[in-house]
Amino acid sequence: MTSTTTAPSSAPLDDEAVAMGTRIRALRRERGLTLVQLARLSAMSQPFLSLAERGHARLSLASMARIARALEVPPGSLLAREPERRVSGIGIDVVATVEPRAPVGERTVWQLAQLPGGLFGTEFWGRDPEFGEYAVHEEDEFLYLLDGRLEVALDDGTVHPLAPGDTMALAAGTAHAWRSASPAGYRVVTVTSGAPRSPHATR
Repeated sequence: MTSTTTAPSSAPLDDEAVAMGTRIRALRRERGLTLVQLARLSAMSQPFLSLAERGHARLSLASMARIARALEVPPGSLLAREPERRVSGIGIDVVATVEPRAPVGERTVWQLAQLPGGLFGTEFWGRDPEFGEYAVHEEDEFLYLLDGRLEVALDDGTVHPLAPGDTMALAAGTAHAWRSASPAGYRVVTVTSGAPRSPHATR
């Protein structure tokens, strides 16, 4: 099981956990999957996924990557808040902010402009102090650190510190984890490219 946070009572963790759980449930139902089927496809336990869908558990980045692959969506889409104002057309997508983005809780993700089945952009704010389980996804990923300090660890044992203005590109299939290297947290833009490979075709 991946590193997660669960609530000791019957109350959801917070609004972010509830919103992410709602998105997972909606995507699962759109694809006609039961919780048991999603658990099998994502190699996670059905009781834990049930907690996550109700906002009673917070997923690690690695868990999100597994679930996103099973649902055939970019990992960031499980967390990212929908844009307040968007103009889309054939081959274009424009996202405008109405109010300044303000982080809430331990991590907040906003959806940026994207192209169906291709580029997917997010602005990610977080302050997780520890590396979680290594995440692996089927898309190339580009990171641009806007603010704070971020450390990205690879499964070959290397750790790459990023300062504001630094960038990093990760090829699809590269196992990685990250953590905040500053108590104030970090703000990073991520862009993934390429549609995730369907797990249904290989099972």
